[in-house]
Amino acid sequence: MIGSGDKREDLYYLNLTNKMACSASKTILTNIPLPDTALWHFRLGHLSFSRMNFLQSSFPFVHVDSKATYDIYHYAKHRKLPFPDSCNKAAKPFDQLHFDIWGPIYVPSIHNHVYFLTSVDDYSRYTWLTLMKNKSETKQHVIDFINFIENQFNYNVKIVRSDNGHEFTISQFYA
Repeated sequence: MIGSGDKREDLYYLNLTNKMACSASKTILTNIPLPDTALWHFRLGHLSFSRMNFLQSSFPFVHVDSKATYDIYHYAKHRKLPFPDSCNKAAKPFDQLHFDIWGPIYVPSIHNHVYFLTSVDDYSRYTWLTLMKNKSETKQHVIDFINFIENQFNYNVKIVRSDNGHEFTISQFYA
């Protein structure tokens, strides 16, 4: 938690407890100048320039700068900020494996696979993909993959991580 809010006259004021968060929020808010030509562009939810030109033909007080670029646009396309480098990395190959299922995919493969299982080695970040037609195939693929690692590379897998989906509950195998 970086702070709490107090309600004053139907408005919430943020009380920051962390000095660093406070200084960061002030720098972010105060260092962004708003160009006069972009005011309506921002107010109307970042309309395209063609729509803004159409709007200007009906409302002459709306100013449009077709040459303007805004630095925030390429950040707005990002889904989320990148994760910082982790300090918790496996010491040896195959000490820790990460599994996840993706799908169903809208367009199936030529053999009608609509899911795929990703297997990631935490040490090397090497990734394997296993195509699946159903989620129910997951348990057998996880068992086969761990057996493959132990037989092919002579390493014992110590930790298996997943999103705790019911497809990964293989308690008799993990025991």
